Amino acid sequence: MNHPKHIRAISLICLLLVLVSGFADPALGQEAVEGKEKSGQSSDGRLEVILENSTQEETKKQKRKNLVKLEELPPEERRRMEMRMMGVDFHSKGGVGYRGSWEFRSGVTNLYPPYYDGWEDGREMKGLYEDYAWKGEPGYTLSRIIYNDRFIQQTGSEFVNFFSLFWIPEAYAFSLFTPSSFEKVKNTIRERIIGARKEYAEREKFDSFEDYIAFKFGNDFEMKGFVDGYWIEANEGPEHITYFYTSEFVGYRRRKKEAYETPLIATATYMIVRNKMVKIDVVREYVGRDDIPILLEFTSKLRVDMIVVNR
Repeated sequence: MNHPKHIRAISLICLLLVLVSGFADPALGQEAVEGKEKSGQSSDGRLEVILENSTQEETKKQKRKNLVKLEELPPEERRRMEMRMMGVDFHSKGGVGYRGSWEFRSGVTNLYPPYYDGWEDGREMKGLYEDYAWKGEPGYTLSRIIYNDRFIQQTGSEFVNFFSLFWIPEAYAFSLFTPSSFEKVKNTIRERIIGARKEYAEREKFDSFEDYIAFKFGNDFEMKGFVDGYWIEANEGPEHITYFYTSEFVGYRRRKKEAYETPLIATATYMIVRNKMVKIDVVREYVGRDDIPILLEFTSKLRVDMIVVNR
């Protein structure tokens, strides 16, 4: 900025105006000076006002120039901006963000889902929470639903097509778990799923007889083919077990007056968080096979971040 030159230019202009007025009519020039003195405003005072206005205008221009969209910022800077915008509702632990208003409980223990860019509270979308609450697994209470609003916008979807559901088992809401006691729960979950498979597994849906037998008896890691519609164990550890499955969304386009179906992929994770048992479903629209590893990777990240923010 060239303020010194700017100041000298304004000073010369002001001085010339005063001199010209005085030479044109001495009496008028005298009256002008007397008027300024009476009002308490000298030529220096007027110059200060001009300079102040000029500085304010320059500041406004600089602010407009510095405006940057939130999504254009680097991840760390964007997180800091989000923290300032959300104020006291936004917190961070171990480098992972979470929102205080997204709290849910297991017994008397407060738990929080991680916060990610573009994700919103599902309770704020009319009917979304209620719709999934009654569809849930018997004995589990839906405590929180969050959805990826940015993904909806990017895909132009007519429905919520990427979301996470957080469930609390009613029978264990006040129980505390260790890896040892949770192992019994995992075995119970496996037995229940394998028992159900024997009821509905259809041979023609499997690529080979070997896959059919492996699936029927719970040997998922021996299977070579993908089976649409069935729960398959994806991974497990001392404090979690994750299943992968496929589903579909059935909707109705009011404008076109036609029904449609969209394939979905999902994971169901049973895990320990602060010694409490939580079930987390992650559901995403399925477009191609590349979406499966993306979903599994996100599920793993969510599970790890869930432990971090509730540590």
